[in-house]
Amino acid sequence: MRLFGMQAPPIFVVGPHRAGSTLWHNVIALHQGILRLPEPRFMGSARQKDFRYFISKRVGDLSRDENVDNLVQLCFSRQPVAGLDGAFWRFENLGVRAADSRLHHAVAERIKKSDRSLGAIARAIIEELTHFCGCSRACVKFPVDIRHTHELIRWFPEARVVHITRDPRGLAMSKANDPFGTALKVKTHPSLSYLLRKAALLHVVKEYRVAAGMHERLKHISNYRLFRYEDLLAFPERTIHQLCDFIGIDFSPEMLAPERGQHEHQPSSLTGKQQKAFDPEAAVRWRKVISAIDNFTILALTKRSMKRLGYKPDVHQILQRAEGVSLEVQAPRV
Repeated sequence: MRLFGMQAPPIFVVGPHRAGSTLWHNVIALHQGILRLPEPRFMGSARQKDFRYFISKRVGDLSRDENVDNLVQLCFSRQPVAGLDGAFWRFENLGVRAADSRLHHAVAERIKKSDRSLGAIARAIIEELTHFCGCSRACVKFPVDIRHTHELIRWFPEARVVHITRDPRGLAMSKANDPFGTALKVKTHPSLSYLLRKAALLHVVKEYRVAAGMHERLKHISNYRLFRYEDLLAFPERTIHQLCDFIGIDFSPEMLAPERGQHEHQPSSLTGKQQKAFDPEAAVRWRKVISAIDNFTILALTKRSMKRLGYKPDVHQILQRAEGVSLEVQAPRV
């Protein structure tokens, strides 16, 4: 694997929210020398105020050096700035001070010597952060909305893109009960609870179909690979070996114990408990809360997409395993 200076190409985790991204991220970051970076949102969905919004509203013309300096100062200010509200921009637990002037200078100089495009800015920030934190590689969660994965690969042609997915019924039930999303809206507008939950379900279906289409377009690219949440929970060692082979690192037994890492552990939207270790039940817990009509609707609207992503829409492997049938889980498609 060719290195950029002393750094290996970054690892990017892309996919839908509520698909186990935190667990995947934690597993990878347990490998020595990998810097765990949360969501920067360089390119978000159409509804999001992303990094492009920040540049247009707060920075302006990047051909001017003073605007580049202003961009860098705002990026590392840790202040509430529209477009910089992702966890990435809080720079927590990184082993480097966001106020370090040497870091600011290095990023600004990298940008000024580049074509000053969004991709060049993303490369400068990620690679300089990795260097200043004393790490050899970065693993970034959700650097862009999944629709922009092609652009991400163009920015980082030697990066490894880990596309994570999950059964859409699990995604929908998790999304409908997300304590920081739908559940919060329901609490604020209880009279609209039915409509809000159905809107969340339809949003998941739409995003799932988009992701399946993207997978069809990218599956033959060597630095892109699909991984499924259910495989990780049912057969963690086998799946992590596949993950390590793809991203080009050695497997270590510590990766089988993500609960021991000093990382973020998000609570389940269905139980409220933090999932730290590999729990196969977490992959099928949605069965206890999904209604018959929701189950039918989601399957009807995502049947083709599920097949594209390696699921059998009627009964896929981990459901049969949970019911006591021993089955082999197929390897993710390249």
